[in-house]
This record gives sequence, C-alpha cells and structure tokens, in this order.
Amino acid sequence: MPLQVENLMAYHQWKKHSLLLYDTLINQSLVHPSPCFRWGRVVAEEQTHTVQRIYYSERGANPNSVVIANVKLAKPRLSDPCKMDKFDEHSSSININVVTRLETPEKTEVNKLYTCQHAPNLLIAKSDLSKLHIWSLSEGGAPSPPIATLSGHGEQACESNFALDSSKGAPRVLSGDKDGLIFMWDIQSLVKDSQGGKDIGAQTKFEGHSDTIEDVCFRPSSADEFCSVGDDQLLLFWDHRSGTSPVLSVPKWCDVDLHCVDWNAADENLLVTGGADGGTFVFDRRKVEGQGGKASPLHELCEHKDAVFRVGWLPQSRTHFASGGDDSLVVVWDISRVGTHTQHTSHVEEEAGPPEIIFRHTGHRGSVQDLQWNPVDPWCIASVSEDASWAQGGGTLQIWRPVDYLYRTDEDCLAELSKLQADYRGAMEN
Repeated sequence: MPLQVENLMAYHQWKKHSLLLYDTLINQSLVHPSPCFRWGRVVAEEQTHTVQRIYYSERGANPNSVVIANVKLAKPRLSDPCKMDKFDEHSSSININVVTRLETPEKTEVNKLYTCQHAPNLLIAKSDLSKLHIWSLSEGGAPSPPIATLSGHGEQACESNFALDSSKGAPRVLSGDKDGLIFMWDIQSLVKDSQGGKDIGAQTKFEGHSDTIEDVCFRPSSADEFCSVGDDQLLLFWDHRSGTSPVLSVPKWCDVDLHCVDWNAADENLLVTGGADGGTFVFDRRKVEGQGGKASPLHELCEHKDAVFRVGWLPQSRTHFASGGDDSLVVVWDISRVGTHTQHTSHVEEEAGPPEIIFRHTGHRGSVQDLQWNPVDPWCIASVSEDASWAQGGGTLQIWRPVDYLYRTDEDCLAELSKLQADYRGAMEN
C-alpha cells in the first residue's frame, strides 16, 4: 500500500474515534505553516468556556507575520462530543478568532515566540535576524511595530534557530545561536516603561558549546540558573552568578544532536531532552551532580520514529510530559509507570505499548514543530505542524484535552462508573 494512502487511512481512523479520545479538540487549518505557538492571557471567563489569547507565526506568507488570536475553549466535560469529529481540515475553526497580524521586521520568518511573565503585554520574537524583537501589545491587539530589540548575536547566527526562553523568576531573556553562544538580557526597563525605540545590549555572553545550540531553558524558580542542549550532543548547566562557563556538563550519552530540553516546574530535580533519533531522555540533576557529570539518563524512552523537536512537562505534574516530532506524533508520558509491566500484564496491555505512554495524539498530518501545555487549564495542550504533501501542505494548529479517564486514578474512574451504573438502574426502575 502506498505510504500516502496508508497515512490518509490512519488519519481518518483517528478522526473517526476522536469523540472517544478527547474532552476538547479544536482544529485550525493554517494556509502557511507555523514553527511556534504560545499561550497568552485569559481574555474572558464564561460559565461554560474560557476565552484565551494565543500567538503563532506564519512561515512563507507574504508578508511573514505573527498572528494574535483568541480561542474559545470549553471547560472540562462541557464540549459536545457529537461535534468533535465534524471539523474541516482545510478551514478555520469557529472557536478561533484572529484579532490581528503583526508584520515581522524585514518580513523575515519568526522561529520562536515567548511571552514575559512579569509583563504579559510583552511578546518576544526570535527570527532569522541577528536581533530579537519585542512588541508591547495593546488590550485590543492593534498592530504596532516592535518597541525594542535585543542585540548581541552575530550576523546569520540565528538563521533557523529556535533556542529562546524567558525567565519566570525575573524579566530576563535567553537566546542561543549557531555559533555556540548564549546571550542573556535584562528587560526590566521594558517592564517599567514600554516606550519604543530601545536597543538593549546583552547583559552576559556564555561560552561552552562547540556547535549550534538548539534549545535553552531557565530553571523554573531561578533567573540565574539554566540549561542548554545542542548539536555537540551536550547537556550543559549554567549559573549566571558563577560566571560565563558551564557549572556542570553531562557527557555525551548518545551519538545524535539534541534538539530540545525542558525543566520540571513541579520537581526541579528532573529534566527531559529530545534527540534527532527520536529518543527522549529524563535526567535527575541530583545524580548528575553527585557523579561529577558522569550520569546516564534516568529513563531513556523510545516511541518516536523520527527526530523529537519539542518536549514539555505538564506544569502541575512531577511525572507527566509531552513530546512532539518529525513523525507527526505527540506522545504524553507518565514516568511513574516506567517498568510497571509484570508477568501478570495482559496480552492486550503489552500490545498497547510501554505502560509509561498514556496517550498518543495522531491528529497531525506532518512534522510537529512546537507544543505547549496551557498554563491555566491543566491537561489542555496546543500543538502545531507543518503538513506533508499528501495532506496538501500548509499547516495545522490543534488545541486538545484528552478524556480525563486516561490520567485519573483507577479507583476514581471505577467509582464514577459505578455511580453511573446505579443512576442508570434507578432511572430504568422508575
């Protein structure tokens, strides 16, 4: 069977069963694919739904732009399951309303977007240009030019580079580049005064990588500590207070480029990385420190068939994270379940795959470029893909929340099912 036909059949099977898999599912067709997505502030709170700001970029548009939109997101258990699979793959969703588009500087492609926790109106963009750009967004989202630039990177050092992060601990920004350098900026001045025309030079330049830096990530509780991964296959830890060199280096444990890293906010001992071979690796920082950087991964999890481009811990959880990659797949993992298969495990459970995989989102029809858990709506996640030629190209933004039976305790689910059975019997008797 031709691969194109096989992919199309698998997609239609997923769509057919989506009403059984999801509590919420929103599908937005993108004429131009997006390499990045970020959640924004809550715009309105209604009885049955929340309206929330979202941001994503358009790649290949004329001109390239950053899209500001509002999404109407049903609250848990309030979506209509009968409408779950009724979307049109080639149309916009009625639940997403584009507010405006920001034209990018020099019409270049934006590779990564971040918001600033200390000033939600600030939007930070990393493009192929050597400078980063920051917008101050009005309440109504009216288009405006950037109010500031962040300088430090060399010419062409940021082309097709995605290494960007914004600290929750203080208004600081990190960016890595193809020259193996990391720059840190303090944008406190923009938080106090968002008047335009500023160029902010880098506060600090960090050196330690020997190849392209693919991702950087602040420690959730700190504006000084962060980690980075790159094409030199290294995971490095840094502390701004200790100088401009790494304070800890995890030696190469694999022979592939590392594309992404995320630091667990609920348990800051844990980090997860994703690699070019499809592997995801969980590290315990205590064990790395305790052995002088000689540790191997705590867990090596293999499900993706191609490169992993993005990983992200569920903000409220010590054990759950998602990974998305070039194989069109988003996997939700629970590392507390690693190794729980026993001799009593049923054949059906074994065929379902490793117990640590609790959900496979197979709704994308091309490479998953980015994903992010909703910071104010637990278990809701957004993912964007660059669709394959068999899907007629373009891109797709999907916002989804799996059914809660997948992550609630067995006891809780059984208690609810028992109550439903009792209510049903009572209704039949009456």
